[in-house]
Formats: sequence, C-alpha cells, structure tokens
Amino acid sequence: MATVAAAVAAALPAVAGATAPGWSTPHTTSATTDGSYAAGASGGVQLFGTGGAPTRTAQLRAIKQDATQGTAVGVNAGAPGFDIEDVSINDSGQLIGAWSIDTESISTNVNIGAALGVRTSLPRTATVLPSGALIAEVQTAIDTNGTGVVAWIQSTPVGQSVQAATLQTGQAPIIAQLIVLPTTLEVLNLDVGFDGSHHPVVTWSVGPDNAPGPGSIGVARGNGQGGFAPAVETQVDTTLLNKLQTFVTSDGGLLALWATGGPGTIGTTATTPISVRFSQAGPTGPWSAAQTVITGATGGALPSFAANASGRAAVLFPLATSGGTTLRSVLRTTAGTWGTVRLLGPSGARRIGRANVGVDSTGRVVALWDDAGGGSSQPARVLAARSSSSSNPLNTYNQVAQRKGDQRCNTPSLAPASTGDGLGSWSCSSSSTGAVTSPRLARLTAPGS
Repeated sequence: MATVAAAVAAALPAVAGATAPGWSTPHTTSATTDGSYAAGASGGVQLFGTGGAPTRTAQLRAIKQDATQGTAVGVNAGAPGFDIEDVSINDSGQLIGAWSIDTESISTNVNIGAALGVRTSLPRTATVLPSGALIAEVQTAIDTNGTGVVAWIQSTPVGQSVQAATLQTGQAPIIAQLIVLPTTLEVLNLDVGFDGSHHPVVTWSVGPDNAPGPGSIGVARGNGQGGFAPAVETQVDTTLLNKLQTFVTSDGGLLALWATGGPGTIGTTATTPISVRFSQAGPTGPWSAAQTVITGATGGALPSFAANASGRAAVLFPLATSGGTTLRSVLRTTAGTWGTVRLLGPSGARRIGRANVGVDSTGRVVALWDDAGGGSSQPARVLAARSSSSSNPLNTYNQVAQRKGDQRCNTPSLAPASTGDGLGSWSCSSSSTGAVTSPRLARLTAPGS
C-alpha cells in the first residue's frame, strides 16, 4: 500500500496566547430539532425543522454577517414533514435548500421539498419533487449563476436509484434519473457540485450490500439545463469507500477522498485501524490508482476532508492510541503533491470528538475541532487553526472564545465560504456535569478582512 505522507513533522504547533483569530465570540441561538448552516461572503442561512416529527415543517433563517440570527420564515411544502436536509448558498446570497417531507411514520412514499431564493428575501413556498420512495440522502449545490441542483438517493423494495433535479428561477424543475441499482448493491455518500462552466456533477459510492468491497464511484455530469449524460461507475478500491467525498474542480476534474476501516467508539480505549485514500480524474476520466494519504487508528472521531476548485485539499486525521487521540493534518498543493503529516493541537493524549476542515478559493485552510485531556469522558472546549496563505501550513492553534459562564463546549460544525469567511456552530453547557446542549453560533472572518 503506497503512502503519500507518513512522517510527522518534528516541530510542534505553536500556541498563541489570545483567542482564535478571526472567530467572534459565539452567540446563543434558538434550539432546533434538525438543521444545518451554509455560509457565503456576506452572511449565511440556516435550514431547520420545528415541531415534533408528525407535524414538523421546514424553516429558513438568514444569518447576518456578525452571525446573529434573522427572523425564521416558514417554507410551505403543502404537507408537514422534515427529516433529511441540506442547504447551500453562493457568495451573492442565492440559496437552495432541500429536505425529505417525512413525518417519520411507516410511509414509504416520501417526497422532496426544495426552496430556491436569496438570503435577503427568503422563499416561503417549496417546490415538491416527487419521489414515491424512501429517501436515504439529500444533497444540494448552487452555481454562481443561481442555478440550483438537488440530488437524492431513494430506495424501494427492488433497489436504489439516484435522482437529480435542476431548479432555475421562474422555471419548472427538471428531474433526471441518473442510475438504478439492484438490492445487492448499496449507494451511499452522495455529493453534488458545479465546475467553472456551470455544469453540475453528481457523484456517489457503490458497493456490495453484504461484503467488505470492492468500492466504486459513480459519476453523472450535467449540462446545466437539466440534462445529464449517462452515469459511469468505476471501481477505485478493493474495499468499501467509507465517508467518500468528491470535490469538483473548476475544469471539471474530480478529487475523491475516503476512509477504509471504521471509526471506533468515542470515549473508550478501543482503537480501529483506518486509512485515508484518494483518487483523481480529469474532466473526461479516467480515475487514477488509489493512494494512501495517511494511515493509523481512530478512537471514534472521523477524519475530515476539504478541497477547493483549484484542487488544493486538506485532511484532518484524529490519530488514536489506547490513551487518547492527537490530531494530524495533511495538505495538498494545487499541483497534486501531498505534504508532510503534521501534529495540530496539543501534544499527548487528548479526547477529540469531532474535527472539521475547510479550504477557501485562495487555498487558505481552516480547522475547527473539540478537545479535552485524554482522561476526560468527552471534549470540553473548541479549538481552531487557520493558514494565512495558500503556502502556509496549519500550525498555530487557539481556543475559540467562549461566552461568559460556559464551562464545556463540544461537537463543532464548520460552514466555510469560498472567501475564507464562514460560520461555526457547537453546543455548550454552563455546568461541569450533565448534557451539553445549548447551541452557539460564531462568525469566522477571512484573514485581512
């Protein structure tokens, strides 16, 4: 097994005395049942559900540039139901959100709600995309020209299929069936993105339903007007592609990153062998031979991947031993060269539950993760690091500011924008014991802004 980067850099990361640069003091936000954030250059958006499962409905909320919340707006899909969801926003504030209209009952006929609009005038009516099946995954993307794509995996007793809908303002959605697979195969890890010519690309992983491999990547390329070329599936590894993420570059190329092995269990001394692998393809293929970026063991926290439209990429890898976990980072240049594996964060045994990474359009990298001593049962603070240029490695790390009275914070999520701005959300508690459930939201400002 070829290893692209293996040795850990000798120099330890520096620790600055101040709080994490670029990150605001977090705001306390309204509690929601399900939902997520997306960030653009001048603010963000939140898609979430309110109410119990049988009556839950979709809501959109604009997030201001300082990460304060706007007023929530209900989005009428004609029927209650809100479960699997995703939301995307571009730097002009145009957005698309989509969700399964699912009341979590015994129904096997679940449709998709989709809302296309702008952050400054949130849509209040959804377009209903018919499914007639169970929904396994939903993903969205919005182009710089405002065209939105919703892709989803749906399941019936005879198999799974991948569907995609193209939405443009003032036009009826165009739905395309990309591929149909039998029950002996499992479709997972859906992604959708746009290349620099406004063409959508939908990707997914395929593997046998009851076997450890092999793993294949499916690709369907669109023309930007609703049409898609026939899907192509290619085996890229002998094992299943866990946590596959596929990134679309501006020229239409693809960079795929995935993990082999399992995550283990957070908070225990058990460790599970795992490797991060990658492959790449040009605008017309083929996929390159898979190579290993980093290998080791994890104790529950999954690796995190990110890449920009130029092919600059980053991997965060929580490396576990029986005593705890330390965080490793590996960066890739736009030329395709992976750098040295570096320690990020405190040395020694730590407790890490979630790690996030993002890459902006200039190649700067930002990381956000939670941390505590190795003897702790769960992480208790949020740490951050970022590079100041495309050639600067992740090195200095800091604790993100906490609100007065917060004693424990963990489970961060990162919503980066292509400009280097972004949003970070996590949960905190004012107590040293018990559940950590109070939601927080902070703004990340790009270097030099």
